[in-house]
Amino acid sequence: MSFFSRHKLSEYESSDYQQQLNEFKYKITKFEDRLDKLENDLEYASQGESFQPANGIDAKEAANRVEKAAQKALPNELKKAFDEINSAVKNEQKSVRLYQYECSSSINAIGKPQRKRIYHIDTLSKELKKYGYETKLDPNDSDGPYSFLEVSWEGKGTSNASKIDSSKKYILPLEGTDREITDSVTGKTITHEVAYACPHGGKWDIVYDRKICSDAVVVSGREIINVPKWVESIEPIEAD
Repeated sequence: MSFFSRHKLSEYESSDYQQQLNEFKYKITKFEDRLDKLENDLEYASQGESFQPANGIDAKEAANRVEKAAQKALPNELKKAFDEINSAVKNEQKSVRLYQYECSSSINAIGKPQRKRIYHIDTLSKELKKYGYETKLDPNDSDGPYSFLEVSWEGKGTSNASKIDSSKKYILPLEGTDREITDSVTGKTITHEVAYACPHGGKWDIVYDRKICSDAVVVSGREIINVPKWVESIEPIEAD
């Protein structure tokens, strides 16, 4: 047998060995999974309880987690919504559709297509109504991949312009945007932040500041006279 033939045989043997090793590792992993399951079964049996998977949650807990995620995302989603509304107003539109998910999708860990969420439209709908907007959820599909929220500003809305004294100063906090700032090491709450409406670079924007706010979010009364509708709908608070 030539050296070349022996070399090829050696490569084949190495490949066969690697395949056997991978199969053995796979069997060990499956065995460990079965062992974990048996340990869980034994633990629940010793406590007189029926078996429940380690990652099992009831319906109430599942709903609470979704609601918590929606509330956490609300300040940023509200800002994005106002950006889309302002863009639609510049185009002289009277309504805009806010889609719940991105059009494109990716494949998740279990091989199924998954779309990235843009808005929690049910929570956002309730919040935008506080600013005088008319909102309507997609009547055909409230939580599907193409679901959307229709936002319009044809109605009368609400305005706080009559409460403004041009000689005074105000802050314009957005309702429901209070959030905790925690220490990354200890997890303890350091302070609270709130979203405020402020003029910036010739347009109105949303900025975060401490609940006991700084001068950065204080606005003069004369700046609030002619403002976008969403700013008019914010309850002004006189700054000390």
